[in-house]
Amino acid sequence: MIVDAHTHLELPIPGVTPDPSRRRPTHMLMWAYEVMGFRNPLWRGEPPEPARVLIAAENQLRLSMGSKENLLRIMDRRGISRAVVLPIAPYSTSLQYLEKCRGEPRLIPFASVHPQGDWEKDLEYAMANGCRGLKIHPILQRIPPESPFLFDLLEAFKRYRKPVVFHTGEFDYFVPRDGYSSYGDVRRLEKLIAAFPDLPIILGHMGLYYPERALELARRHENVYLETSFQPLRVVKEALRVAGRERVIFGSDWPESDPAFALRIARKAAGDDVDLWERITSRNILSLIGG
Repeated sequence: MIVDAHTHLELPIPGVTPDPSRRRPTHMLMWAYEVMGFRNPLWRGEPPEPARVLIAAENQLRLSMGSKENLLRIMDRRGISRAVVLPIAPYSTSLQYLEKCRGEPRLIPFASVHPQGDWEKDLEYAMANGCRGLKIHPILQRIPPESPFLFDLLEAFKRYRKPVVFHTGEFDYFVPRDGYSSYGDVRRLEKLIAAFPDLPIILGHMGLYYPERALELARRHENVYLETSFQPLRVVKEALRVAGRERVIFGSDWPESDPAFALRIARKAAGDDVDLWERITSRNILSLIGG
């Protein structure tokens, strides 16, 4: 069994119009990045502005193909048994994802809430009706990592004993900059992580352009798990060394990336160790959400 711990369905952020007829990802800068195994010989850290604009535009095109049908199709093609699907409120809600996943046991919905509206009621409904974890995206949701709301949210969520997936990594998602990329700095989550030591915190993308920051958090906090999307082989190997085989989790961030590339890296990282392969690609995430 292979479980992709990081996928999305329709995510209509500004600039993205769902287009289920689009079945193939773009083959532009993101594709080159995938083919290179997420190794980047051109710059360190965040991309220069021309590259950032191209990546943002390409991401919007890829997000437009995020239909349920397309996800199931790519899962079949890549040999993926189940996928965790992550809404990002207010652009996509827990209720919408629960409806999309109804009758499809291969898809595992998480919850997402936003400080606007009755978030406590929304969270309770989502968890009572089948969501298996919580997704938080500080950049797109425009919530500072130090926000009292996040402390209140995790205080309310901890009783479910399920994982929280945070987007981590600075990036401006829109072609014109909107100025919230610094909310993705994984270091800003440390007080929140420390305040909830019994709550599993999954760092999506492992800090993206600055994985060393995520690795340091995993070194200091045993409730931190590292998710592999967009990270090259050397970083995944280092994550296994720092966090151990129980706290590294395969994810692809489909439709922004084809799962084939992250799976290839997981396979190389595991080598001939069957137990390690199974932990990275299924057992670690299933142990957190309940098989």
